[in-house]
Amino acid sequence: MILVHILPMLWGFIISFSDLDLYTISDWSKAPFIGIGNYLEGLDINSPTGGRFLRSLWNITYYGIAVISIGYFIGLGVALILNQEFIGRTIVRGLILLPYIIPDSVAYSVWRFMFQARIGIVNKYLLSWGLISETKVWLVGDKSIYAVMVASIWKGWPFTCLILLAGLQTIPFELYDAAKIDGASIWQQFRYITFPLLMPITSVLLLLSTLWNFNAFNQFYVMLGDDPGVAAEVPSTLILREAFNSFHYGIGAAMSVILMVIMLIFSILYIKKIRPGEVEH
Repeated sequence: MILVHILPMLWGFIISFSDLDLYTISDWSKAPFIGIGNYLEGLDINSPTGGRFLRSLWNITYYGIAVISIGYFIGLGVALILNQEFIGRTIVRGLILLPYIIPDSVAYSVWRFMFQARIGIVNKYLLSWGLISETKVWLVGDKSIYAVMVASIWKGWPFTCLILLAGLQTIPFELYDAAKIDGASIWQQFRYITFPLLMPITSVLLLLSTLWNFNAFNQFYVMLGDDPGVAAEVPSTLILREAFNSFHYGIGAAMSVILMVIMLIFSILYIKKIRPGEVEH
């Protein structure tokens, strides 16, 4: 753990205060010390790197809100269906996990092919349904983040469904029986029994999803490459490009530390949420 986690993080934190680049990497300990200069540049909206970094933070927030919320409602709807008795329920429960267990590189490569402008089936079906009048370029420009959102929702909702289904099975059936005797409708049963009793597991699930989505990398890298463009730039791809393509190790490390602090805040909230005594039963 010290070699894999602690030392790399400590080294990244140290070089974030230095002007370390291609010319000084051979003797990194003698790279010019610039204090918080890299942090100021990374958060300066008027600098090229700072502007893209702040835009990437906005993009990942926008992406996370869309992916988590839509994925949650899809997962909840399917979990409610799978919580009912019907023939073949066990088989269906296994089949819905297929998108989640497919490796990221395979799943997102297939989605990249489907979103191709000329030969992708997305444009083909949208044209045949009359939703668009001409082929759209999905993987470049303003629309590229929406292509990644669709693929991420498809990949992630089965996990949400699985967790919510586990939560649904902990709700006592006696509550529903009592509600039916009192004349409660299906909607009232969901509103006053199901949804409130799912809130503890929902809050933990949303915190975990926020952590994972804020650190998203595979889907953007596989579908859009190492330079997704301003409209779909996220912190992880920008840091990779600044540090290892442009060889600006100092500013790349500073942006990594800023991202780590943001993730640390979410992690503290998550730990506080799952701590014994904090989870509501």
